[in-house]
Amino acid sequence: MPFILMKNNLKLMLRSKWILILMLIFPLVTIALLANAFREMLDSAYKMEEFKVGYRVEKGSGYKEMLEPFQAVCKENSIILQEFPEGDMEVLLKSEAVAVFVDITAEDSYVIYKSNDRNTEAAITENIFSNFFYQVNEARTLSIYSREQDITEIPEIKAPQVHSEKLKTDPVPSSTDYYGIVYIVYFAWCGMVSLVAVISSERKSAIPKRMKVSHLSNLSYYLGKFIPCTLAIFLEVSAAWALSVMLYDIHWGNILLSALITFLVSMGSSAFGIVLFQLFRNIGVGIVLGFVITWVAGFLGGCFQTYMYAHLPKVLIELSPFYYLNRTLVEYSVKGYSDYTAKCILMLLGMIAVFSLIGVLMINRKTEEAG
Repeated sequence: MPFILMKNNLKLMLRSKWILILMLIFPLVTIALLANAFREMLDSAYKMEEFKVGYRVEKGSGYKEMLEPFQAVCKENSIILQEFPEGDMEVLLKSEAVAVFVDITAEDSYVIYKSNDRNTEAAITENIFSNFFYQVNEARTLSIYSREQDITEIPEIKAPQVHSEKLKTDPVPSSTDYYGIVYIVYFAWCGMVSLVAVISSERKSAIPKRMKVSHLSNLSYYLGKFIPCTLAIFLEVSAAWALSVMLYDIHWGNILLSALITFLVSMGSSAFGIVLFQLFRNIGVGIVLGFVITWVAGFLGGCFQTYMYAHLPKVLIELSPFYYLNRTLVEYSVKGYSDYTAKCILMLLGMIAVFSLIGVLMINRKTEEAG
Protein backbone atom coordinates (compact mmCIF):
# COMPACT_ATOMS: atom_id res chain seq x y z
CA MET A 1 0.00 0.00 0.00
CA PRO A 2 2.69 2.64 0.85
CA PHE A 3 4.55 1.80 -2.37
CA ILE A 4 1.39 2.25 -4.46
CA LEU A 5 0.62 5.50 -2.62
CA MET A 6 4.14 6.80 -3.24
CA LYS A 7 4.01 5.84 -6.93
CA ASN A 8 0.64 7.53 -7.47
CA ASN A 9 1.70 10.69 -5.62
CA LEU A 10 4.94 10.89 -7.62
CA LYS A 11 2.95 10.65 -10.85
CA LEU A 12 0.64 13.45 -9.70
CA MET A 13 3.59 15.72 -8.95
CA LEU A 14 5.50 15.06 -12.17
CA ARG A 15 2.39 15.45 -14.34
CA SER A 16 1.65 18.98 -13.12
CA LYS A 17 2.68 21.28 -15.98
CA TRP A 18 2.78 24.50 -13.97
CA ILE A 19 5.03 22.89 -11.35
CA LEU A 20 7.38 21.65 -14.07
CA ILE A 21 7.52 25.16 -15.55
CA LEU A 22 8.30 26.59 -12.11
CA MET A 23 11.04 24.05 -11.42
CA LEU A 24 12.63 23.88 -14.89
CA ILE A 25 12.07 27.16 -16.73
CA PHE A 26 12.05 29.68 -13.88
CA PRO A 27 15.52 28.75 -12.57
CA LEU A 28 17.05 29.12 -16.05
CA VAL A 29 15.41 32.50 -16.65
CA THR A 30 16.28 33.79 -13.16
CA ILE A 31 19.91 32.70 -13.47
CA ALA A 32 20.25 34.47 -16.82
CA LEU A 33 18.66 37.71 -15.57
CA LEU A 34 20.57 38.04 -12.30
CA ALA A 35 23.89 36.83 -13.72
CA ASN A 36 23.67 39.56 -16.34
CA ALA A 37 22.48 42.23 -13.88
CA PHE A 38 25.34 41.61 -11.43
CA ARG A 39 28.02 40.69 -13.97
CA GLU A 40 30.01 43.90 -13.51
CA MET A 41 30.07 43.64 -9.72
CA LEU A 42 31.19 40.01 -9.50
CA ASP A 43 33.34 39.79 -12.62
CA SER A 44 35.50 42.83 -11.81
CA ALA A 45 37.75 41.33 -9.15
CA TYR A 46 40.97 43.33 -9.40
CA LYS A 47 44.26 41.47 -9.72
CA MET A 48 47.37 43.52 -8.96
CA GLU A 49 50.27 42.89 -11.31
CA GLU A 50 53.69 44.45 -11.78
CA PHE A 51 53.53 48.06 -12.94
CA LYS A 52 56.00 50.78 -13.90
CA VAL A 53 56.39 54.16 -12.23
CA GLY A 54 58.26 56.84 -14.14
CA TYR A 55 59.94 59.70 -12.31
CA ARG A 56 61.93 62.85 -12.93
CA VAL A 57 64.15 64.63 -10.38
CA GLU A 58 65.06 68.30 -10.76
CA LYS A 59 68.64 69.35 -10.13
CA GLY A 60 69.28 70.34 -6.57
CA SER A 61 66.93 67.80 -5.05
CA GLY A 62 68.41 65.99 -2.06
CA TYR A 63 66.47 62.86 -2.86
CA LYS A 64 68.24 62.00 -6.11
CA GLU A 65 71.04 59.97 -4.55
CA MET A 66 68.56 57.93 -2.53
CA LEU A 67 66.38 56.84 -5.46
CA GLU A 68 68.82 54.35 -6.95
CA PRO A 69 68.85 51.95 -3.95
CA PHE A 70 65.10 52.61 -3.58
CA GLN A 71 64.60 51.25 -7.12
CA ALA A 72 66.01 47.86 -6.14
CA VAL A 73 63.74 47.64 -3.12
CA CYS A 74 60.65 48.47 -5.16
CA LYS A 75 61.56 45.96 -7.87
CA GLU A 76 61.45 43.17 -5.30
CA ASN A 77 57.84 44.18 -4.68
CA SER A 78 56.72 44.26 -8.36
CA ILE A 79 57.05 48.05 -8.71
CA ILE A 80 59.45 49.19 -11.42
CA LEU A 81 60.89 52.68 -10.91
CA GLN A 82 62.41 54.17 -14.05
CA GLU A 83 63.86 57.65 -14.48
CA PHE A 84 62.80 59.78 -17.48
CA PRO A 85 64.91 62.96 -17.27
CA GLU A 86 63.59 64.41 -20.52
CA GLY A 87 60.41 62.43 -21.10
CA ASP A 88 57.02 64.07 -21.59
CA MET A 89 54.86 62.71 -18.77
CA GLU A 90 51.61 63.11 -20.73
CA VAL A 91 52.95 61.12 -23.65
CA LEU A 92 54.30 58.43 -21.32
CA LEU A 93 50.96 58.08 -19.54
CA LYS A 94 48.84 58.09 -22.72
CA SER A 95 51.06 55.51 -24.39
CA GLU A 96 50.94 53.43 -21.16
CA ALA A 97 54.74 53.32 -21.07
CA VAL A 98 54.27 54.00 -17.35
CA ALA A 99 51.27 53.54 -15.08
CA VAL A 100 52.10 56.55 -12.90
CA PHE A 101 54.57 59.45 -13.18
CA VAL A 102 56.23 61.22 -10.23
CA ASP A 103 57.77 64.68 -10.68
CA ILE A 104 60.20 65.50 -7.83
CA THR A 105 61.14 69.19 -7.56
CA ALA A 106 64.30 70.85 -6.32
CA GLU A 107 62.41 71.89 -3.19
CA ASP A 108 61.99 68.19 -2.36
CA SER A 109 58.27 68.14 -3.00
CA TYR A 110 56.59 65.89 -5.53
CA VAL A 111 53.55 65.67 -7.80
CA ILE A 112 51.98 62.38 -8.92
CA TYR A 113 50.36 62.15 -12.36
CA LYS A 114 48.06 59.32 -13.42
CA SER A 115 45.46 58.37 -15.99
CA ASN A 116 41.83 57.82 -14.96
CA ASP A 117 42.03 54.02 -15.01
CA ARG A 118 45.15 53.81 -12.81
CA ASN A 119 43.73 54.89 -9.47
CA THR A 120 44.94 51.80 -7.61
CA GLU A 121 48.50 52.09 -8.90
CA ALA A 122 48.50 55.82 -8.11
CA ALA A 123 47.37 55.16 -4.53
CA ILE A 124 50.15 52.59 -4.05
CA THR A 125 52.72 54.97 -5.54
CA GLU A 126 51.61 57.83 -3.33
CA ASN A 127 51.89 55.60 -0.29
CA ILE A 128 55.42 54.37 -1.02
CA PHE A 129 56.76 57.81 -1.97
CA SER A 130 55.20 59.36 1.11
CA ASN A 131 56.90 56.70 3.19
CA PHE A 132 60.14 57.27 1.23
CA PHE A 133 60.21 61.02 1.85
CA TYR A 134 59.24 60.58 5.49
CA GLN A 135 62.06 58.15 6.24
CA VAL A 136 64.69 60.19 4.38
CA ASN A 137 63.62 63.41 6.12
CA GLU A 138 63.62 61.66 9.46
CA ALA A 139 67.17 60.38 8.91
CA ARG A 140 68.33 63.83 7.77
CA THR A 141 66.82 65.52 10.79
CA LEU A 142 68.54 63.04 13.07
CA SER A 143 71.85 63.58 11.26
CA ILE A 144 71.60 67.38 11.58
CA TYR A 145 70.69 67.08 15.25
CA SER A 146 73.67 64.80 15.88
CA ARG A 147 76.08 67.30 14.31
CA GLU A 148 74.57 70.21 16.24
CA GLN A 149 74.93 68.30 19.51
CA ASP A 150 78.49 67.23 18.58
CA ILE A 151 77.58 63.54 18.59
CA THR A 152 80.45 61.64 17.02
CA GLU A 153 78.48 58.65 15.73
CA ILE A 154 76.24 60.19 13.10
CA PRO A 155 73.65 57.67 11.85
CA GLU A 156 73.92 56.67 8.24
CA ILE A 157 71.03 57.65 5.99
CA LYS A 158 69.67 54.41 4.63
CA ALA A 159 67.26 53.92 1.80
CA PRO A 160 63.72 53.37 3.06
CA GLN A 161 62.35 49.86 2.78
CA VAL A 162 59.16 48.77 1.05
CA HIS A 163 57.66 45.45 2.05
CA SER A 164 54.64 43.79 0.52
CA GLU A 165 52.57 40.95 1.93
CA LYS A 166 50.07 38.88 -0.03
CA LEU A 167 46.97 38.17 2.02
CA LYS A 168 45.09 34.97 1.34
CA THR A 169 41.50 35.82 0.42
CA ASP A 170 38.66 33.75 -0.93
CA PRO A 171 38.33 33.95 -4.71
CA VAL A 172 35.18 35.61 -6.03
CA PRO A 173 33.02 33.55 -8.41
CA SER A 174 31.69 34.91 -11.66
CA SER A 175 28.10 36.14 -11.58
CA THR A 176 27.04 33.21 -13.77
CA ASP A 177 28.60 30.64 -11.47
CA TYR A 178 27.26 32.32 -8.33
CA TYR A 179 23.64 32.67 -9.39
CA GLY A 180 23.75 29.41 -11.34
CA ILE A 181 24.53 27.61 -8.10
CA VAL A 182 22.41 29.45 -5.53
CA TYR A 183 19.24 29.36 -7.61
CA ILE A 184 19.32 25.61 -7.98
CA VAL A 185 19.13 25.46 -4.18
CA TYR A 186 16.58 28.27 -3.99
CA PHE A 187 14.17 26.57 -6.38
CA ALA A 188 14.76 23.22 -4.70
CA TRP A 189 13.29 24.80 -1.60
CA CYS A 190 10.45 26.27 -3.65
CA GLY A 191 9.77 22.72 -4.83
CA MET A 192 7.51 22.21 -1.82
CA VAL A 193 4.70 23.40 -4.11
CA SER A 194 4.84 19.94 -5.70
CA LEU A 195 2.71 18.84 -2.75
CA VAL A 196 -0.18 20.95 -4.03
CA ALA A 197 -1.04 18.34 -6.66
CA VAL A 198 -1.24 15.65 -3.97
CA ILE A 199 -3.03 17.77 -1.33
CA SER A 200 -5.70 18.82 -3.85
CA SER A 201 -6.29 15.21 -4.89
CA GLU A 202 -6.45 14.03 -1.27
CA ARG A 203 -9.02 16.61 -0.28
CA LYS A 204 -11.20 15.80 -3.25
CA SER A 205 -11.07 12.09 -2.42
CA ALA A 206 -11.40 12.54 1.37
CA ILE A 207 -8.25 10.51 2.01
CA PRO A 208 -8.00 11.34 5.76
CA LYS A 209 -11.43 9.78 6.35
CA ARG A 210 -10.53 6.70 4.35
CA MET A 211 -7.40 6.22 6.42
CA LYS A 212 -9.54 5.50 9.47
CA VAL A 213 -10.85 2.30 7.89
CA SER A 214 -7.53 1.26 6.32
CA HIS A 215 -4.53 -0.38 7.95
CA LEU A 216 -2.19 2.39 6.78
CA SER A 217 -0.30 3.97 9.68
CA ASN A 218 0.18 7.71 10.03
CA LEU A 219 3.92 7.25 9.43
CA SER A 220 3.25 5.35 6.20
CA TYR A 221 0.82 8.02 5.12
CA TYR A 222 3.46 10.67 5.85
CA LEU A 223 6.14 8.79 3.94
CA GLY A 224 3.68 8.34 1.08
CA LYS A 225 3.94 12.10 0.55
CA PHE A 226 7.42 12.84 1.86
CA ILE A 227 9.35 10.36 -0.28
CA PRO A 228 7.70 11.11 -3.66
CA CYS A 229 7.89 14.85 -3.03
CA THR A 230 11.61 14.56 -2.25
CA LEU A 231 12.17 12.50 -5.42
CA ALA A 232 10.11 14.89 -7.56
CA ILE A 233 12.00 17.95 -6.31
CA PHE A 234 15.39 16.31 -6.72
CA LEU A 235 14.60 15.06 -10.24
CA GLU A 236 13.30 18.47 -11.31
CA VAL A 237 16.20 20.52 -9.88
CA SER A 238 18.68 17.97 -11.25
CA ALA A 239 17.21 18.56 -14.71
CA ALA A 240 17.44 22.34 -14.18
CA TRP A 241 21.00 21.85 -12.90
CA ALA A 242 22.01 19.92 -16.03
CA LEU A 243 20.34 22.41 -18.38
CA SER A 244 21.95 25.41 -16.66
CA VAL A 245 25.40 23.81 -16.96
CA MET A 246 24.86 23.14 -20.67
CA LEU A 247 23.43 26.59 -21.40
CA TYR A 248 25.58 28.80 -19.17
CA ASP A 249 28.71 26.70 -18.54
CA ILE A 250 28.32 26.92 -14.76
CA HIS A 251 31.25 25.51 -12.80
CA TRP A 252 30.30 23.36 -9.83
CA GLY A 253 33.05 22.18 -7.52
CA ASN A 254 32.56 18.99 -5.53
CA ILE A 255 29.78 17.36 -7.55
CA LEU A 256 29.07 14.48 -5.15
CA LEU A 257 28.78 16.66 -2.04
CA SER A 258 26.83 19.28 -4.00
CA ALA A 259 24.38 16.59 -5.12
CA LEU A 260 24.09 15.27 -1.55
CA ILE A 261 23.33 18.73 -0.19
CA THR A 262 20.79 19.34 -2.96
CA PHE A 263 19.09 16.03 -2.09
CA LEU A 264 18.98 17.02 1.60
CA VAL A 265 17.48 20.37 0.60
CA SER A 266 14.81 18.43 -1.33
CA MET A 267 14.07 16.42 1.81
CA GLY A 268 13.93 19.55 3.97
CA SER A 269 11.65 21.30 1.50
CA SER A 270 9.30 18.30 1.43
CA ALA A 271 9.16 18.07 5.23
CA PHE A 272 8.55 21.81 5.59
CA GLY A 273 5.91 21.77 2.85
CA ILE A 274 3.95 18.98 4.52
CA VAL A 275 3.85 20.97 7.76
CA LEU A 276 2.81 24.11 5.91
CA PHE A 277 -0.04 22.50 3.96
CA GLN A 278 -1.28 20.64 7.03
CA LEU A 279 -1.35 23.88 8.96
CA PHE A 280 -3.68 25.73 6.53
CA ARG A 281 -6.78 24.32 4.94
CA ASN A 282 -6.56 26.94 2.19
CA ILE A 283 -3.87 25.82 -0.27
CA GLY A 284 -3.38 29.37 -1.56
CA VAL A 285 -2.49 30.63 1.91
CA GLY A 286 0.05 27.84 2.29
CA ILE A 287 1.66 28.63 -1.08
CA VAL A 288 1.90 32.36 -0.38
CA LEU A 289 3.29 31.87 3.13
CA GLY A 290 5.79 29.29 1.84
CA PHE A 291 7.08 31.64 -0.84
CA VAL A 292 7.26 34.59 1.59
CA ILE A 293 9.32 32.57 4.09
CA THR A 294 11.57 31.31 1.29
CA TRP A 295 12.02 34.81 -0.14
CA VAL A 296 12.94 36.34 3.24
CA ALA A 297 15.37 33.52 4.03
CA GLY A 298 16.82 33.78 0.52
CA PHE A 299 17.23 37.54 0.81
CA LEU A 300 19.10 37.22 4.10
CA GLY A 301 21.19 34.28 2.88
CA GLY A 302 22.52 35.79 -0.34
CA CYS A 303 20.16 34.58 -3.06
CA PHE A 304 19.53 38.12 -4.32
CA GLN A 305 22.41 40.20 -2.97
CA THR A 306 25.54 38.07 -2.69
CA TYR A 307 26.58 37.04 0.80
CA MET A 308 30.13 38.33 0.06
CA TYR A 309 28.91 41.93 -0.37
CA ALA A 310 25.91 41.89 1.95
CA HIS A 311 25.23 45.08 3.93
CA LEU A 312 23.01 43.38 6.50
CA PRO A 313 24.17 42.61 10.06
CA LYS A 314 25.89 39.22 10.15
CA VAL A 315 23.69 38.08 13.02
CA LEU A 316 20.69 38.31 10.65
CA ILE A 317 22.50 36.69 7.73
CA GLU A 318 23.48 33.69 9.84
CA LEU A 319 19.84 33.09 10.79
CA SER A 320 19.11 32.04 7.22
CA PRO A 321 19.74 28.43 6.19
CA PHE A 322 20.45 29.73 2.68
CA TYR A 323 23.60 31.43 3.95
CA TYR A 324 25.16 28.09 4.86
CA LEU A 325 23.86 26.41 1.72
CA ASN A 326 25.03 29.15 -0.63
CA ARG A 327 28.39 29.62 1.01
CA THR A 328 29.14 25.90 1.06
CA LEU A 329 28.24 25.28 -2.58
CA VAL A 330 29.86 28.47 -3.91
CA GLU A 331 33.07 27.71 -2.03
CA TYR A 332 33.08 24.25 -3.62
CA SER A 333 33.04 26.03 -6.98
CA VAL A 334 35.87 28.50 -6.30
CA LYS A 335 38.02 26.57 -3.80
CA GLY A 336 37.03 22.93 -4.15
CA TYR A 337 36.19 22.67 -0.44
CA SER A 338 34.27 24.53 2.25
CA ASP A 339 34.70 24.84 6.00
CA TYR A 340 30.91 25.21 6.22
CA THR A 341 30.13 21.69 4.96
CA ALA A 342 29.58 20.12 8.39
CA LYS A 343 27.40 23.04 9.59
CA CYS A 344 25.38 22.92 6.39
CA ILE A 345 24.70 19.17 6.52
CA LEU A 346 23.94 19.14 10.25
CA MET A 347 21.55 22.08 9.81
CA LEU A 348 19.69 20.26 7.03
CA LEU A 349 19.48 17.01 8.98
CA GLY A 350 18.14 18.92 11.99
CA MET A 351 15.50 20.67 9.89
CA ILE A 352 14.44 17.40 8.26
CA ALA A 353 14.10 15.69 11.66
CA VAL A 354 12.15 18.54 13.29
CA PHE A 355 9.76 19.16 10.39
CA SER A 356 9.20 15.42 9.89
CA LEU A 357 8.28 14.95 13.54
CA ILE A 358 5.90 17.90 13.44
CA GLY A 359 4.45 16.64 10.15
CA VAL A 360 3.69 13.16 11.52
CA LEU A 361 2.08 14.63 14.65
CA MET A 362 -0.07 16.97 12.55
CA ILE A 363 -1.20 14.11 10.29
CA ASN A 364 -2.10 12.10 13.38
CA ARG A 365 -4.22 14.99 14.67
CA LYS A 366 -5.93 15.48 11.29
CA THR A 367 -6.74 11.76 11.11
CA GLU A 368 -8.29 11.82 14.60
CA GLU A 369 -10.34 14.89 13.70
CA ALA A 370 -11.56 13.21 10.53
CA GLY A 371 -12.76 10.25 12.56
